[in-house]
Amino acid sequence: MGRTRLSEAERAARRDADREKARQAVEALKTSDGWQRWLSLRRHFHRYSLANQMLIALQKPEATRVAGFRAWLKLGYAVRRGERAIKIWVPVPPSKQKLDEWQRAGADPAERPRTWFRLGPMFDRSQVDPLPPPAEPVALDPPIAALDGDDLAWAWPALVALGSEIGSAVVLKPLPSGCGGSYDTTTLGIAINDAAGVNQRVKTLVHELGHALLRAEPAGEEVPMSYDEEELIVESVAFTVCGVLGIDTSSYSIPYLASWSEGADLATIERAAATIDRIARRVEDALDAAQSKHADEAQPA
Repeated sequence: MGRTRLSEAERAARRDADREKARQAVEALKTSDGWQRWLSLRRHFHRYSLANQMLIALQKPEATRVAGFRAWLKLGYAVRRGERAIKIWVPVPPSKQKLDEWQRAGADPAERPRTWFRLGPMFDRSQVDPLPPPAEPVALDPPIAALDGDDLAWAWPALVALGSEIGSAVVLKPLPSGCGGSYDTTTLGIAINDAAGVNQRVKTLVHELGHALLRAEPAGEEVPMSYDEEELIVESVAFTVCGVLGIDTSSYSIPYLASWSEGADLATIERAAATIDRIARRVEDALDAAQSKHADEAQPA
């Protein structure tokens, strides 16, 4: 039996409901708890759009990995009966029929059928169970990196190279006790304490690169920030990027993330979130490339 075709009024009502859910997702950032939930969740979903990160944070803030019903089956898991789906924006490409009609009409690039987006169902790993043998469920837990360890040595050259790319030379040097690093707004240089361990250096360099990227790669007409606002942005970047690397920086980051958003308007919150996401993605892109290279080199010949 075919799916019931919606009337135009029903389609409009669905679009309104989708927009309202998106608005609620942004509204949730107006509390300090909501802000921290989004940043914590972003560590697991940094490749998702900012809008989808917010939607997941609104509906299931403890989520760590989501996929569609069929995607979970391919990974070796089955969604449990009765689980409620998380709705996020998913692309709906034009049908083959529409593309064929467009080709027959002359294939004018300006008239090409467009991909549109709708809210589609996803499920978190907490909502699935592994399939029995002979299925081989993939591992879902990311590696954990201790702040006093050295297993992130592969990330250091990539972060140093990113600094050089944006005009911020990175140097290791003695710094006062308790100072992990610094960013010089005059020379644009970054200094990292040479007494710190490898993973600690990586964590600090991510933070200082946040300062450098704010200045080196502004997005359009930047709104001037106070010192506290800039620290919030930069430490939010460090918190979520280091989370991707497996480092828990809560004890350093949470004091910065306390309650600033409760008095801010939605436009300010959206702008701050977009800035954090943009800068974090810049750092993550450099780390993704380095991690892939590191994994390839670690493979036995």
